[in-house]
Amino acid sequence: PPAIIKRVGGAIGDEAKQYGVDLILGPAINIQRHPLNGRNFEYFTEDPLLNAIMTASYIDGMQTEGVGAVLKHFAANNQETRRQIVNEIISDRALHEIYFPGFEYAMEKAQPWAVMSSYPSINGTPSSQNPWLLKDVLRQQWKFDGFVMSDWYGVADPVSALKGGNDLNMPGGRTPDDSLFLTPNTDPKDVVLAALKSGELTQDQIDENIRNILNVVIKTHRFKNGDAAMMPEPVDHSALARQIAADSMVLLKNDAHTLPIKAAFRVAAFGQNIDNFFVTGGGSAEVNIDPKRLVTLPQGLKNAGIALIRQIGDQALDEPVNQPALTKAAQQSDIALISIGRSSTEGADRYSMAMHPDEVAMIKKVASAFHQQNKKVVVLLNIGSPIEMTSWEQYADAILLTWQPGEQAGNAVADILLGKVNPSGKLPLTFPKRLEDSPSFGNYPGNAKTVIYGEGIYVGYRYFDTKRIAPMYPFGYGLSYSTVNYGKISPEKPVFNIDTENSIEVSIPVRNTSGIDTKEVVQLYVHDNASRLDRPEQELKAFEKVSLSAGEEKRVAFKLDKRAFSYYDEDKNNWVLEPGLFTLRIGRSSRDIHAETPLIVKSSTPAFSFDTPWIDIQTYEKAATIVARFIGDEQTNAWIYGNPTLGDKLEDALKLKPEFAKDEAKRQKLKQEILQEINSL
Repeated sequence: PPAIIKRVGGAIGDEAKQYGVDLILGPAINIQRHPLNGRNFEYFTEDPLLNAIMTASYIDGMQTEGVGAVLKHFAANNQETRRQIVNEIISDRALHEIYFPGFEYAMEKAQPWAVMSSYPSINGTPSSQNPWLLKDVLRQQWKFDGFVMSDWYGVADPVSALKGGNDLNMPGGRTPDDSLFLTPNTDPKDVVLAALKSGELTQDQIDENIRNILNVVIKTHRFKNGDAAMMPEPVDHSALARQIAADSMVLLKNDAHTLPIKAAFRVAAFGQNIDNFFVTGGGSAEVNIDPKRLVTLPQGLKNAGIALIRQIGDQALDEPVNQPALTKAAQQSDIALISIGRSSTEGADRYSMAMHPDEVAMIKKVASAFHQQNKKVVVLLNIGSPIEMTSWEQYADAILLTWQPGEQAGNAVADILLGKVNPSGKLPLTFPKRLEDSPSFGNYPGNAKTVIYGEGIYVGYRYFDTKRIAPMYPFGYGLSYSTVNYGKISPEKPVFNIDTENSIEVSIPVRNTSGIDTKEVVQLYVHDNASRLDRPEQELKAFEKVSLSAGEEKRVAFKLDKRAFSYYDEDKNNWVLEPGLFTLRIGRSSRDIHAETPLIVKSSTPAFSFDTPWIDIQTYEKAATIVARFIGDEQTNAWIYGNPTLGDKLEDALKLKPEFAKDEAKRQKLKQEILQEINSL
């Protein structure tokens, strides 16, 4: 939830401040467009709303400590493959609906001190020298007042970058055609001074760049208080690290209440990942953990009193499984624990989602041996992005997605396994069954220098839900050790009058029907029943993580503004809200909806056209009455397959009238009269 993310940002800011650091190069908030992206572990989600709320909360916490956030990478740094040279072809609609909202919301709610431009070109212009991106959108539309910096080796043309809105060019550079890095003998400073002397770059432009930087400098601790201590005694945030690690883990499977286990259980550990547990990703986001603070997986289990049986845990995957040792382990232990790990890093995308055949063989053999003894098998997924699961999921009794959980990894895993923490994490991205099911599969990673975002706005669950493709696990999914019941949405059939109201509030009761305290993420999705433009099946528009004691019931309220029902219209270069019929859906995931209700968005002065969906005309009684007067009640109420427009409806109805059937000009004239009259309401 936003509150805990704010605490995380605050802890990072606190530690940075004590080390004398004034700016953090983060958070990185690009969208998880593809399962193989090497930096998915670093990004929040595939969903723009979730991304926006997490981002603003994180920045708010950090900057409350007086340490500035550098929001990155603006924009669309969605793959590591050829990231410095790739040209991304992205529609304006996809940019505004999917890739921009996290940045836009952060400007409105958290005001980050700085923004880092991204490596890729967007629609032909490098991000670091893109005036539309850095000036028109970032500064004029979103009112950003900090400074923009490039990434290292992120500038091909230092002069165009400064003129285009990139205030601070970081070290390194590229040749203008992006084919090679600039040599050390090429000094960007000399290029800038020459441009200033020739008049290509004006003093006013340089002053503007410097002013943007100085506006941030004067906010810093160092400017206000002088140098800070550089190597203080480390601040202890281990309790928060343990809490956030456990709360973020996702229980994917738990057949027959395999978990939680008892502390007295003897656990047979399998897989080299047990001793090489990934606690962080690599690259710029890698966490330099103090070895004295790191709690390994074996240490965490030991701390919890769990006895590990290790005689074959160190065995290399490609060695034949020692069957006698495996049988002995199954006899002497109470449960099997298999850990599967994958590294993730900046600078390289993964090659595949596939499991190694030896990993699958190990899971099958361990499951066979333990199931023969009527004992369970638990698999830990120590990963930063989805992996293939269809080949082995059926052999596991429980699957816990641990991600890469930081310095308190071992303790946090033990807390979940023993039930000290009831799992409450939900998937922030869709886990596909196959890589080929991903919406960007055919357009990733592109050719030598170009990647086309052909999926448009259909990223993640927006694609899977619209195309009715079954995922391995859907967006928003996650089990717990408790059960929660959902009531009915209130009010039923709400009406949102956008002429007189800026938002509408709905609520739903949720009740913990178990004897275990729990946390439930209640998710609200909006479905547009008919739209002039294609829209996804549904979109997340609100969520709330609510704590429920055993047997407790709470009412969860959501406030939806006009943006929650709008889409971006490229022809109008703006957001558009079409009055009409929508459906509110509330549930546990995008595929687990427990309550829904129709909602009418109304306006007293709607602007109708022949492209207006007929279902929207019907929500306006006066407009529907006018149409009925011309074409008759029978035709007005007649069913047309699909989602007909007003134009479709009138054309079909008038063709059935003898006086209009063969006279197209007469039909068009009457249609215009009808349109004019309903627009005069």
